Amino acid sequence: MNRLTPLLAIALLGCPPKADDTAETGDPSAFPVGAVVEMDTTDAGVSLAFDEPGTYIVILFSQAEELATIYGYGSQAETAARVEPPSPLPAKAHGAGSDLSRMPDTREFTVWNGSRSVTIKAEVEELTDELVIWKDVTTENPLGDIEEETFEEIVEKFEGIVMPRTEQIFGPISDVEGSGRIDVLVSYTVNQYGAVAYVSQCDIGNVFGCGNWGNGSEIIYVGYPDPESSYSSANALVEIWAHELNHLVYAWNKYIQNDLLNADENIYLTEGFSELAQDLTGFNNGNQYIWAAAIDMREFYEDEDFSTQGISINDVVRGSGYYDYDRDGPLRGAAYLFLRYLFEQQGAMMVNDDGSLEDSGGMAWLQDWFTSTALGPDCVPATTGMDLLDVAMDWYTAIVVSGRDLNDDPAYNYQDRIWDPLTSFEFGVDTYASIHGWLTLNGPPVQPIDTADGGIRAGGVEYLEVVVTEPGQVVEIPVDAAALPRARAFRIE
Repeated sequence: MNRLTPLLAIALLGCPPKADDTAETGDPSAFPVGAVVEMDTTDAGVSLAFDEPGTYIVILFSQAEELATIYGYGSQAETAARVEPPSPLPAKAHGAGSDLSRMPDTREFTVWNGSRSVTIKAEVEELTDELVIWKDVTTENPLGDIEEETFEEIVEKFEGIVMPRTEQIFGPISDVEGSGRIDVLVSYTVNQYGAVAYVSQCDIGNVFGCGNWGNGSEIIYVGYPDPESSYSSANALVEIWAHELNHLVYAWNKYIQNDLLNADENIYLTEGFSELAQDLTGFNNGNQYIWAAAIDMREFYEDEDFSTQGISINDVVRGSGYYDYDRDGPLRGAAYLFLRYLFEQQGAMMVNDDGSLEDSGGMAWLQDWFTSTALGPDCVPATTGMDLLDVAMDWYTAIVVSGRDLNDDPAYNYQDRIWDPLTSFEFGVDTYASIHGWLTLNGPPVQPIDTADGGIRAGGVEYLEVVVTEPGQVVEIPVDAAALPRARAFRIE
């Protein structure tokens, strides 16, 4: 039995409208600042004749479906595609009640400690109408207990905000044990596993990879936070719990209710939905560092892959398997950014002054996805009626257009962020955000065409700056035909 497969966790870690400003393919006319124009594509690459001098960003997208493959463009166009070996990583952490008199005071749980399954004894620490908080009394804990005041705040916000919003936005929370509650087990074995929290789908059904393992109830396994860590605050831990709860909701509604017990979707798709849950339930705080890694955190990590250079639509919706150790942060962020984009394109939601939420189409789309029998990339057309590659092209366009105030086409922009009156965090994405004064984003990296790295991931994107100096100048970019290139030009000056 592959014990690690079912574990899901958080890693530590004023322009004219589109009809007027988007010309036909290859047509250089009507190309004002802010406009987006489709480029011509041939077997040799992409090209466009530019009517006016100016500065443009070419959005070069590879429509190839391969995984871990990089194709050449520019002077590298004739270079054979190179395949990057996978870098597997086990699932790793980051980030109406029943009769109370019938609730046992102690219980045994089978847990994972990073190397093997062990059985521990736990005692009830706290009991509410919605939650049972268990404390592992078998495993020694060198970090010390979570402060009572912090824990009370976690329980209040999780029970009062996260759980009802989760059901409203994503769908019902299962109750396989019939207790009417979610179990939260606080155990140092989670720390031993290298996690702050995790869940196992095996606890609520015999899904892919479970064998005979499972504790038979909805359980969030929580470690002890280091008091000096950034995830030791109540809000940070609520955000982590919200992430893990969404994994259980997805597994129940998608796999178990549809009898898709052998489903093996891309791990980053499920992680993306849990990152989205952190956002939509109101605790989009630590999540900012995840989606920032998919936009541009190259300088901090000293790694080109911590940006749009390291992401691919294929790596977050196609295939299956374990986490990619080298690109874990960017791929989690990319999955969130893609799903957030789809949520907004389907109508998103309204946030009222009292913190209540109303569906504008995004919630219905999420619930369609969570209950659809279609898996992975097939679920995009099944729930939106749109082709995956068309959506991906628009998504990549939105990443580089958003925040520049040059184009107001909703298809090419993320929505403005909205303040949550219940949590004081902001819903949504800002590609130019200042994150706690620690990091200021400046959109995705844009490479000058003459010094570009010359490699594009299958399913990935390259943003290339082109300066046109003469009217009618033709810009041609050779691209390996196997990359199945598609490109647009976005005028910025």
